[in-house]
Amino acid sequence: MKIKRLLSTIVAAGALTAFAGGVSQNIGASQVYASINSEAKKTKYSGTKYLDQLLKAAGLVYNQFNSVANGKKYGSRFGYRNGVGKPEGIVVHETADPGASAWDEGRYFNNNWTSAYTYVHAVVDQKQVIQLMTPDYGVWGAGAIANKRFIQIELCEVSTRKQFVQSVANDAYYIASLLHAYNLTPSRASSNGTGTIWSHADVSNYLGGTDHGDPIGYFAKWGYSMNDFYSLIVYYYNKMGTSTNAAAKASSSSSSSSSSSKASSKSASSSSSSSSSSASQKSASSKSSSSSASSKPASQAATVKTMKVMRNAYTYTAAGKRNAKIKTIKATSYLKIYGGIVTIKKAKYYKYGNNKYVRAGNITGYGRKLKHNAWVYTRTGARDQTMPKQLKGRKLTTYGSQVKITANKKTKVYYLIGYTSSNAPQYVKAVNFK
Repeated sequence: MKIKRLLSTIVAAGALTAFAGGVSQNIGASQVYASINSEAKKTKYSGTKYLDQLLKAAGLVYNQFNSVANGKKYGSRFGYRNGVGKPEGIVVHETADPGASAWDEGRYFNNNWTSAYTYVHAVVDQKQVIQLMTPDYGVWGAGAIANKRFIQIELCEVSTRKQFVQSVANDAYYIASLLHAYNLTPSRASSNGTGTIWSHADVSNYLGGTDHGDPIGYFAKWGYSMNDFYSLIVYYYNKMGTSTNAAAKASSSSSSSSSSSKASSKSASSSSSSSSSSASQKSASSKSSSSSASSKPASQAATVKTMKVMRNAYTYTAAGKRNAKIKTIKATSYLKIYGGIVTIKKAKYYKYGNNKYVRAGNITGYGRKLKHNAWVYTRTGARDQTMPKQLKGRKLTTYGSQVKITANKKTKVYYLIGYTSSNAPQYVKAVNFK
């Protein structure tokens, strides 16, 4: 995000003027581009996590970017120019902060957005995607014009080629899933203001309100370009299948070297193949989720979002009967959820596929108020020394039914309240809740 257009111009100029034995080094660079994307296509999506949950697990406070809870000083969350939940595309940033991880960047934005006057929807590195807030609302990331139009994502600067390959694969997959979630088709940014995939440099060149040139310079460092990244997004987009019955299938060929050119599209069949891994709303995912999450509902009119499964969960039918043929969905995996909570025989569920439902309590949990001060415990029943005391009167979210943990030959009953950033479960004794 912080790299200026001048830097990207210098890098580009250097690439264009380098020759060896009369042969332009751009030829070699093109070979590198293809290699990075071919390697990226062999990777597995590292998964989407949510900043509020990570901060909670670490005993930190989530600052609810521009929500009403922050008071009138910073206003409230704002919808896009076409309305809440109606973004027109996605802006690709990079952090210009070498070595800082997605977790580092997420905490930075959380702690400093009111003084730095900037925040984005998600940050991505080679290990994970961390979503800071819902993409249904705008953020402060690329100037007043772009902020009212686009979802915005920061790519972290990494130090090795392997990390770069995985990080761009994660970023491209996440972006592709967002395109599907918001019924958008891949197309490159254009000087007339159209297009769904924008670099921060494109915003500077075509819309104004900002003067940054990222991620052009950072990509060039790895022999990569926005055209190559766009091609990778299209690859994942097509692999996931079309997001509506009449959606256009984007061409996987890169647009011309000018970032103003728009990729061609071709009509796709209304019957699209489902992605075998969980894609996200906004959130994205060829996550290592359960294979049972792969089937896609026939209709996708409902809101789509990727949600973390907090407890091992069974699959149920629309009649509320357990489907024993489907393997248990493992805790900390992710599911692509269609619509909101539905009630079946007085129990609450989420739909994640055709005739496939999971208990809502295993995903969003239930709020319970503490009647006593309480400590947080690990899966072995030992106190979690990294967590502060949970004070009486505080409302905690618990997931699933009670859990029995035996320690020192004594068995006590707990509720799961979340996970650490490394997915270690955390519990509070059930007796402490009202």
